[in-house]
Amino acid sequence: MTKTFTRMVAVAATALGLTLTVATPALASADKCKGDAFASCVGVNGKGLHVNWIKSRVALYAKTCRYGHSQVLINGGHYADSNGGRDKDYCSKSIFGAEVTTGTWNVNRNYPRGTKICSKFWWNNGATGPGTVNGYTSFGTACATVG
Repeated sequence: MTKTFTRMVAVAATALGLTLTVATPALASADKCKGDAFASCVGVNGKGLHVNWIKSRVALYAKTCRYGHSQVLINGGHYADSNGGRDKDYCSKSIFGAEVTTGTWNVNRNYPRGTKICSKFWWNNGATGPGTVNGYTSFGTACATVG
């Protein structure tokens, strides 16, 4: 009876040890959204400190379209704009809404630990007042941190 219990404890400890050593996340991969019914989203694909690609998206509520563009920032500095910075309609075809890709950039490089990669969708609604910049309203800034 004591041998059986000892074996069970040893097997459980070994299984726990294997689980802890195998479960290492790919540090450069992340997927985040920021906003309410409409949101900016960023996807980062990579492993360790290496980033393969960055994808910007806009999350749309119900069957709607929003005219604008996404901006990608790395550590707060401008990196790229979707569609070359030109606005276009991004539409959800689902009554439940959808995340629509606005741009993908093949990066294929290493970044230092702590690098912030962000995406911000700018909706060109012609509005003025608080929270707008030259007729654009931001849906929020979604960020992923490398490492």
